[in-house]
Amino acid sequence: MERTKTSRIELIRLRKRRELVTRGISILTSKRDALMMEFKGAIKDVHEIREKLDTQITEASHSMVMARSAEPHHLLASTALASQRKITFNMSMKNIWGVRVPTVQFPDATRGPFERGSAPGFRSPAVDETAQQFEEVINTLARSAVEEQRLLEIGGAVKSATRRINALEGKVKPQMEKEMNRIRTRLEEMGREDTFRLKRFKRLKERG
Repeated sequence: MERTKTSRIELIRLRKRRELVTRGISILTSKRDALMMEFKGAIKDVHEIREKLDTQITEASHSMVMARSAEPHHLLASTALASQRKITFNMSMKNIWGVRVPTVQFPDATRGPFERGSAPGFRSPAVDETAQQFEEVINTLARSAVEEQRLLEIGGAVKSATRRINALEGKVKPQMEKEMNRIRTRLEEMGREDTFRLKRFKRLKERG
C-alpha cells in the first residue's frame, strides 16, 4: 500500500475501507464454510458412486467372460453392433453461492432383451445379462462424471475463496492498520508540536 496523506480525513477514509474489508472477509468466510459443506457432501457422493461403479464393472466383466464361454465371438459381436444407439441428455447449471455447478438429466440406459435390436433367435441368457449389466455401468458412469465435475467446481471455488480471505487478512488489512497507526502517530506528534508552539508563542507574548 502506498503511503497516504497524513490527515484526519484520510484516517476516516481508511477506517471505512477497513470496515469494508472486514465485512468482505466475513462474507467470504461464510461463503467458504457453506461451500465446504457442499464439498464434503460431494466427496461422499463421489466415493460412494466410485465404489458402486467398481463393483458393477467387476460384475459386468465377469458376466462377459460367462457370455464368451457360452456363445461364439461372431454372435456376441453382431449383438453388440445391433445394440448401438445414441443417448441424449439434458444439462443445466445450478448456482451454489455464486458457483455454477452442472446438473444433468440422464435417461435410464437399461433396456429389455427385445429392445436392443438384435436378431430374434435363441441365445444364452448370459448375453442379455451382460448387456444389462454394462447398461447399468453406463448409468453409474454418467452420474459419476457429473458428481466429479461438481466436486471439481466446488473445490476450485473453496480454494479461490480461501486465497482471497488469506490475502485480505494477511496483507490488505494489516497494511491498512499499519498505515492508520502511522497517521495516528503523526497526528499526535503534530498535535504536540502545535501545543509546544502555542505555549512558546504565549510566553513570548507575555514577555513582550
